[in-house]
Amino acid sequence: MNVRPFLKFLFFHLPRILFQIAGLFRVINQGKRAFRKGLESEDLPKELVEELLGEFDPLEDLSLREVLRFPMGRKRGRG
Repeated sequence: MNVRPFLKFLFFHLPRILFQIAGLFRVINQGKRAFRKGLESEDLPKELVEELLGEFDPLEDLSLREVLRFPMGRKRGRG
């Protein structure tokens, strides 16, 4: 059994994928903070700001199960 492909995935590809996902969450959170700051600078009531943040939250309907689901393609095999 060849362990090399597993180690390559574990040490090269997996960290890259995780850093990309972390970067996406970082950008989304920056956008939320900027949106909140913009709404608060317009002197809107705090309840309205919270409601608008909840309404326009891109991660509201997203679950961890959906993020980790990989597309099912053709399986490689011999022959």
